[in-house]
Amino acid sequence: MPMRILVLAAAALLLPVAAQAATTVRFVAPQNYTDGNLAWSDVDQRLTLEGLERIIARLADKRLPAGDDLSVEVLNLDLAGKIDPLTSRAGTLRVMRGDTWPSMTLRYTLRRQGRVIAKGEETLRAMNYLMDPVAVRSSEPLRFEKAMLDKWFRTRFATAAS
Repeated sequence: MPMRILVLAAAALLLPVAAQAATTVRFVAPQNYTDGNLAWSDVDQRLTLEGLERIIARLADKRLPAGDDLSVEVLNLDLAGKIDPLTSRAGTLRVMRGDTWPSMTLRYTLRRQGRVIAKGEETLRAMNYLMDPVAVRSSEPLRFEKAMLDKWFRTRFATAAS
């Protein structure tokens, strides 16, 4: 019996490991972004940018074929809602209204086997962000930006996955 387990373990080591899409995200001059939680503190800025980087990497792993390389440069960011310092003593209460949708300007390059297969610069907007039932019910940070990026991945890279 122990020999059989050893053989199975050795066989599992020989199986190819599924590669993921390699993703790099760079935030270009975040101090000049429209929003991005950057004005309040270095901690808010770091958490916001790290959160967006994680979201983009996870969506690339989910939506792109293994082995693709995606490079994204975030050029501008305006998070959903607006900070209303009058309604919060700490000044960090973010109020969501219909006219405070998230937007992001980015430049991207998608490579497959070293060859560029998609490239561009776009401004993403989720003008109806409060109508997204999944995002509205979610309690995770950056939920509206995640929904906006997920929609972009589904539409922009639908043919790249095939």
